[in-house]
Amino acid sequence: RGDSRGLRGSELFISRGDVRSLYPSDNSCPAFEPFACPGEDACISIQYLCDGAADCLDGYDEDSKLCTAATRPPVEETASFLNNLLSTNGVNYLERLFGRRARHSLRMMGGVVQVSIALSESATIDDFGSATQMTPQDLQNLRMIFISVEQGDLGILKALGIMDNEIADMTFFFSNLISTGFID
Repeated sequence: RGDSRGLRGSELFISRGDVRSLYPSDNSCPAFEPFACPGEDACISIQYLCDGAADCLDGYDEDSKLCTAATRPPVEETASFLNNLLSTNGVNYLERLFGRRARHSLRMMGGVVQVSIALSESATIDDFGSATQMTPQDLQNLRMIFISVEQGDLGILKALGIMDNEIADMTFFFSNLISTGFID
């Protein structure tokens, strides 16, 4: 299949016979193909992300971290949730979940954004522990929290001092990670 070129307004679009079918010369992507392949003038549809076939020349659309993140809440949403907990309860609040390295707004773990990215990209809790340099004991404690929530035992959250009005949000947060294989 050959390329066909045509002008639409002031942009040049190139239509090709593969999934990178339509892209403007200014590197923005159309709404129906919103994923830009890094380092190339190609845009692909979301349906082609993580489908087992590389559509970007470098295979980025099949990257394991990207594919894990595609199943998780957006990083911005996780960061907002964590920041809200910290602003409401103090800079050391997340220590009860992630251990001593989480003191001072997760600073020793790389900060809220880095922890949010690690939660999004890490396939398993062990990968998350490595990415954030958690101690083995802190990782084991976090695993116990996840398993307890998965089994419906919310008493562990109360024992950690999680406020009653935050239990549902915490459960939702943990359940979103659990449903994507985080503790497998």
